[in-house]
Amino acid sequence: MNTVFEAGRDIPVAGETDVLVIGGGLAGIAAAVAAARNGAKVLILEKTIALGGLATMGHVCVYLPIDDGAGNKIYGGMVEELMHVCHRYSYDNIPECWKSGDWVVENPTGRYQCTFNIPAAVLALDEYIKEEGVEVMFDTSVCMPIMEGNACKGVIVENKGGRSAYLCRMLIDASGDADMLFRAGAECETQKSIVSSWTYELDVEKIREGTSINVLDNITMRWFGLRPDVDNSGSPIPTFYGTTADGVNDYIKLSRTLALDYLKEHDKPGYAFMTMPTLPQFRMTRRLKGLAEMECSEGKHEPHSIGAVIHCLEAPAAVYEFPYEALIDAKIENMLAAGRMVSAGGRGWEIMRCIPNCVLTGQAAGTAAAMAIKDGVAVQQINVEALQQNMADTGIMIHMREDLRDHTTKEAKPPKRRPADKKSAGGIASDSLAYQGKPREQH
Repeated sequence: MNTVFEAGRDIPVAGETDVLVIGGGLAGIAAAVAAARNGAKVLILEKTIALGGLATMGHVCVYLPIDDGAGNKIYGGMVEELMHVCHRYSYDNIPECWKSGDWVVENPTGRYQCTFNIPAAVLALDEYIKEEGVEVMFDTSVCMPIMEGNACKGVIVENKGGRSAYLCRMLIDASGDADMLFRAGAECETQKSIVSSWTYELDVEKIREGTSINVLDNITMRWFGLRPDVDNSGSPIPTFYGTTADGVNDYIKLSRTLALDYLKEHDKPGYAFMTMPTLPQFRMTRRLKGLAEMECSEGKHEPHSIGAVIHCLEAPAAVYEFPYEALIDAKIENMLAAGRMVSAGGRGWEIMRCIPNCVLTGQAAGTAAAMAIKDGVAVQQINVEALQQNMADTGIMIHMREDLRDHTTKEAKPPKRRPADKKSAGGIASDSLAYQGKPREQH
């Protein structure tokens, strides 16, 4: 590989903060707000021009269920709070039976989830972090961590102002790809991701025929690419690494080719794509292999659990407990992971990529970072019992209830699969031409 020499130079310091959050997706937002509520000065560095990450810029605007599909709310705290922030404005389709926030609902009429309007959610998230005293720097790409031994002193960034540095006492990697943890020397696992791209579509004829004033009944999300619930081994659609420049570019180009092929076949007067995602919808790319791993052992008690988690697409869903040590590296003293790249492999990785679990880990990481600063300790040395109490006080279920432990080991079932050419949950329509895989065998 050819190289060029970059001469050493002084980098201006653009700012200093207590907690620096890399990435303004929902995990990063939760981390930032949790840290701020616990007394820390917080700055988010976001590479795009809007908050929300995949949920907004990636068009994944379905806030997946925070109940288990059997009438039990699993998530409280910021998971429930951010769901309501995301649909603070525009349409509201949370089932009425869940709006009281009860932990158990008899005979629920729907899952505790919502589909939100993306522009309205972006504006609501702007308002939310401003209310919480969190600062954000948009259009800023984070290049490298500044390391002194096992401690991160800040990061080098690039933006319109050129190359500069932000210094911090604690750093939370909510990049989705473990970029800072990996570049700081943490052990990570990398894998390829399926192509999956969503866009809004508008059909004037359907609107004229419609009888509902509900926007969701008249505007559809169109899904291109491969489904995560299908065995894609026989598909001609390749997978890509989301941690390389070529992988990201090839993913984007192919996702647009699939959209163009569909548009060519279905184009007609009165039909239009209204928006395109501005962030590639990678699911799993690179994740931390931390001080501990989440274990998908149904009913297992985790002494250091920071919250109960489920696979949000299953019903009834098995309940697991997520250990604090899966947010941290064994050696790096002041970095925590938040979001889909926490320490959970295999099935756990698929579970933890869901929005509710990203928000939960964000809240835990932000709280832990603020606690570590207050106590003057490394993230490996914080009082986990105090962290658990802090999380519980916000409405988080730290350990699963005994009645859930009973049903989770006996009744957990995978989600029902829908034909690829049918409309699925959340108003999402599937492009059957893109799906060439076979349904996975049940285990």
